[in-house]
Amino acid sequence: MRLIIGVALFCVSVNANEGALSWAWNDQLKPTIDASWSSDGKLILGTTAGLTILANAYDKNIYDHNERKENLLFSDQTAKDLGVAGSGMLGIGIAVGQLIWDQKEGLAHARAIFLTSVSHVTLAFLFQRGRPGNRDDFLPFKSSFPSGHASSAFATATSLHLSYGLDVGIPAYLVASSISLARVSENTHWLSDAVAGTGLGIFWALASHKVKVPVNNYSLAPMILPDGMGAMAKITY
Repeated sequence: MRLIIGVALFCVSVNANEGALSWAWNDQLKPTIDASWSSDGKLILGTTAGLTILANAYDKNIYDHNERKENLLFSDQTAKDLGVAGSGMLGIGIAVGQLIWDQKEGLAHARAIFLTSVSHVTLAFLFQRGRPGNRDDFLPFKSSFPSGHASSAFATATSLHLSYGLDVGIPAYLVASSISLARVSENTHWLSDAVAGTGLGIFWALASHKVKVPVNNYSLAPMILPDGMGAMAKITY
């Protein structure tokens, strides 16, 4: 049974002057984007750019190293499981749980996931970098850079760290690092793809947790659907 990305059914109760899209943009996304250009955000972007350039110099050597089966870090099954976890499903599932039991932190996590995903697809479209060994892409264009798995995994790990401290953050970072390493080890991504994706996820998670945004009255409940699971949300303005 799969988890449907997003909300299966979104019931919104609004007044005449403001709707769900206005709330999402003005109260949630815009403040996060504004906060992203803080000194910390600029430092993360600059550091990520420098490390990505450095990693790019070793991309080919690491690719050749990983082409030898005995050098792989994970078994095929473990790499596959990490790939599923890093696809965004795990992060979305955690965010849905937070929205039910911890709405403030759930919204921060959801903002980080959304902005990371939009940035990842936008950058992938602009760069259109081919994957190692011309492997197949998941998007309708070449989309190796940056790594979507690394970006989503670190957006979730950083969000959990900022919400609940290192007791939760350290295990989350270990899982995110394993996901990123598996993508490189399996030659699904270049090393520089994973480095850029890591920085991208951290960047948006930090920005999302910097802002204090209003939380409107809403409720969220899980739903079991014929072909998967989703959630029903009701927001009152």
